[in-house]
Amino acid sequence: MSKKLVAMMLGVALAAIGVSWKYVSASESKPKLTAEDYIEIYNLYGVYTRYTDMGYGDDGTNYASMFTPDGEFSNNNRQPNPRIGREANKNAIHNQQAGWVRDGRSVRHTTTNLVITPTAEGAKGSAYLLIFNVTATPPFVESGGLYEDWLVKTKEGWKFKKRLYRTFPTFKPAMPQGMDELFPVRK
Repeated sequence: MSKKLVAMMLGVALAAIGVSWKYVSASESKPKLTAEDYIEIYNLYGVYTRYTDMGYGDDGTNYASMFTPDGEFSNNNRQPNPRIGREANKNAIHNQQAGWVRDGRSVRHTTTNLVITPTAEGAKGSAYLLIFNVTATPPFVESGGLYEDWLVKTKEGWKFKKRLYRTFPTFKPAMPQGMDELFPVRK
């Protein structure tokens, strides 16, 4: 073989190695979550809905603990300003639950189709929300929407850094006949 041919083959081989190294390095630098991270995040979503609906007899502290100390919740359809901090989230859920008790209502939040994506800061989450009015006979889906979440792993575990909720603009629940006077659908 000529020296030119050997040099050319060596050049091609080195270029291929360089491209492979760049590909491997890029894929290794992408953020990753462990299986345990995914399980903890899924559990955060499940516990959040329980604390939202029932509170477990506390003053909203359990619900607020699902957020970072500076955690933010925003409902773009009803709240012009986000709730920021555990105290604001604690008071909001406590007042919401007190209103349900006063009105003789009981609801169950159900999140579905959860999607988790690793980010450099932690994770981005998204889930559908269906809100069931379980006081009505028969129970019915009262509202629905989409959560968009920014999650971070803290010393206390995974927490919501920011939670944005948007109701589905075209959602029109099918209210059981005669129930609309007792439980008007919130807008």
